[in-house]
Amino acid sequence: MTDRSKAKDPEVLNRTLLTEGNFASLNEEIDLTNCDKEPIHIPGLIQPHGVLLAVTNTTEQPLIVQCSRNVDLLLGRTTEELLGRPLEEVVGKAQLAALQEELGSRTFDPSKLHYMNISIEVGDDPVSFYGIMHESEDLLILELEPASDKEEPVFQDYEWIQTFFCKMKRAGNRVEASQMAAEQIKEMLGYDRVMVYEFDEEWNGKVIAEAKEEGLEPFLGHHYPASDIPKQARELYLRNWLRMIVDVYYKPVEIVPTLHPATGRPLNLSLSVLRSVSPLHIEYLQNMGVGATTTISLIHDNKLWGLVTCHHYSPKYITHRVRNLCNFLGFFFSSELYQRQQLDDYQTEIELKTMANRISNIFIGNTSANRVMEQLKLEEKSLLQVMNASGVAVCYKDKLAIFGSAPEKEQIRELAFWMSRQADDYEYHTSKLSQEHPPAAAYKKTASGALYLALSPDGKDYVIWFRPEVVQVVNWAGDPSKAVLRENDGVRLSPRKSFEKWRQVVESSSLPWKIQELRQLSDLKSIVLKQTENQMRQAEEQAQQNSRILKENEKRYLQLMELSPVAFFTITDNRVVYCNEQGAELFQAANPEELIGRAVANFVHPDFLPVLQQKMAELDTNALSLFSMSGRYVTVAGGDLQLEITMASVVYGGKPSLFAIARRKEEGEKEVFSEVSNQLQTFINTDSLTEMPNRRFFDENLEKEWKRAASAGSPVSLILMDIDHFKAYNALYGYQGGDTCLQWMSDILVAIGKPNEAVIARYGGGTFVLRLEAAIEKAVDLAEQIRLGVLSMKIPQTHTDSGDYLTVSLGVSSAYPEPGSGPNDLVYAAERALQKAKNEGRNRVSVTQPV
Repeated sequence: MTDRSKAKDPEVLNRTLLTEGNFASLNEEIDLTNCDKEPIHIPGLIQPHGVLLAVTNTTEQPLIVQCSRNVDLLLGRTTEELLGRPLEEVVGKAQLAALQEELGSRTFDPSKLHYMNISIEVGDDPVSFYGIMHESEDLLILELEPASDKEEPVFQDYEWIQTFFCKMKRAGNRVEASQMAAEQIKEMLGYDRVMVYEFDEEWNGKVIAEAKEEGLEPFLGHHYPASDIPKQARELYLRNWLRMIVDVYYKPVEIVPTLHPATGRPLNLSLSVLRSVSPLHIEYLQNMGVGATTTISLIHDNKLWGLVTCHHYSPKYITHRVRNLCNFLGFFFSSELYQRQQLDDYQTEIELKTMANRISNIFIGNTSANRVMEQLKLEEKSLLQVMNASGVAVCYKDKLAIFGSAPEKEQIRELAFWMSRQADDYEYHTSKLSQEHPPAAAYKKTASGALYLALSPDGKDYVIWFRPEVVQVVNWAGDPSKAVLRENDGVRLSPRKSFEKWRQVVESSSLPWKIQELRQLSDLKSIVLKQTENQMRQAEEQAQQNSRILKENEKRYLQLMELSPVAFFTITDNRVVYCNEQGAELFQAANPEELIGRAVANFVHPDFLPVLQQKMAELDTNALSLFSMSGRYVTVAGGDLQLEITMASVVYGGKPSLFAIARRKEEGEKEVFSEVSNQLQTFINTDSLTEMPNRRFFDENLEKEWKRAASAGSPVSLILMDIDHFKAYNALYGYQGGDTCLQWMSDILVAIGKPNEAVIARYGGGTFVLRLEAAIEKAVDLAEQIRLGVLSMKIPQTHTDSGDYLTVSLGVSSAYPEPGSGPNDLVYAAERALQKAKNEGRNRVSVTQPV
């Protein structure tokens, strides 16, 4: 028995032992107030339908160091007779050799359960057992269950699998697939009730499918609070596909000794199939009248998203062969339902996009408020369904229309004013409105959730969708008061009590706004863009003039500095090429011309010159944003100066240069100096035309975010967007038209990128870059939204009515940073992807991953 790698397949189970958590001590009493701290992975107890042996895993002669108290009943030997004895005395020499061969094989994975048929002499008779092995903190855990005398024929497995697969493929959607799975598993296992249970984002649960015996109260649609299955229980469901309780009224069997003799710690049973269940969970099941259970985990991408829960109203044992089959079907079902969900979401999003476009066209195609309201009335169903809302209010050109169930008009106007103050990029949404805006408590039954979208830049035109308090919309298939078979003062945990607790958890809350719904806001924001189109046309001449002024921003900035109270210099090739009056005065020159053209070294004290030159070289090489330092300088007349200088690397007159501001250390006006320093920082980090971050700032920030993401284990994705044929567009419309086009593009990127928390910058020319902390799928989806957003603007590519509109090409790349790595490979991959999109015909999204 040797050490082996503990690498695990990320697509299967998390088979690490549960060790981390704020668990209560073994002597601390556990009740409903602290059940999330119950150390259920180290109960020191097992269920009685099998025995457990803990064996040393580091010697050639494995010794039994702990065992369950019931070994005398199933193995015919007392704990005293087994503890400290070699495992060989129990399983025999030949079976021990086979077991050691299995454990020592190259294919053995210590993080998985391993199975063997084992025959053990009990008294004078051989008894067949089913053995399950795994490792736990340097011990081999061997669990033995008596082999069943009622094994179904193996050919039935094939029939079950074939039937299960066929039903899954025939299912029209996720709900149908879940129902078919519940029915098939009920047929296979013979339980009285099988439910498919789904978690929401906050771990509250809901029964989404159910197959049951006639006469049983239905649980379909029932909701349960997250506390019913606390965090540590969910962690253990992630480590085992299947958990079984043979008899809810079992008497737990203790492990002897309770603590490991060498370590003094209780045995970690995270992966044990016999591990005893929490007394609180047992109480819950007993209050429901349940006699036996089997639970199959539903896992995708190492995340527990639901459970298949099977209830029987008398004790019931399931053989390991059937359990293993359920493991396999659970894995398949998890993957199949995830794919069904993706397909359902995709189909839903297509429908939502169609509705969103219809709604947008109402505003874009009409200028009359009355006409808009008439058209909205005809599209009331789409207006509500696009956000799955129960009510909606639309304010357009001072006319307010209400559709469905919504608050009163005055309440809506007050709410709109508040939400406009919370809005970011024209939108704001919440599913806990009254908790964020207390006045909304007056209408929480109608509007516990609200989604705000401004239809005009000033927010005077808007849409607000409403959702009711979630407890108002829950449909019960049965009466929850009848779901408890035991009625007395001791009933604390039951479906009815759980529902009451769930009501408390979700009070004043609506159903959350789904991502595919929120994605429609980018399409609906075209209303805002189109509403400002006339304003943009009217201001186009002014915008062209402003763009030229922005191009001259460098000169204007220098002029501003000349009038400021701070000394300001521009340095090119280590010589002063610009100086304002304050700079001349600081160095006691008659005028700025006396300094211009002279080497910087002439005004630096020899002792300080090497230090300054090194810093200037670093600034030139690394293009740091700013650096400040104090040192000794020399006036024109040779006098000594102690100055604080802040410098920044820029391009001036087409050459690499330095901007510098300076002040005497002993002088006041530090606040003025800091203000000018901040202006300089903004100047060098911002693209003057689009007022977005420039490439240098983006690259510096990317380096920092890369290191942060490496520590957090988060993905980083880049999207490079380039305007197709932008040089030709500039030539046709002039630089004024080109500048206006760039500003339009920046508006589109902000409208689409900001809701997705993307960091956006102008990369240069007609190229922009977006960074987001998301996986490749989300980045590709966002890139496609940008491509379609540009198309929807219908920016003419020529002066004619040819129908040719400006397009963009996008390159996408994504990676999970590793400590010590850099983002250059990611940038290069995005650049290659962009070039690939260009080469393949433009107006498309291409993906290239880092090598």
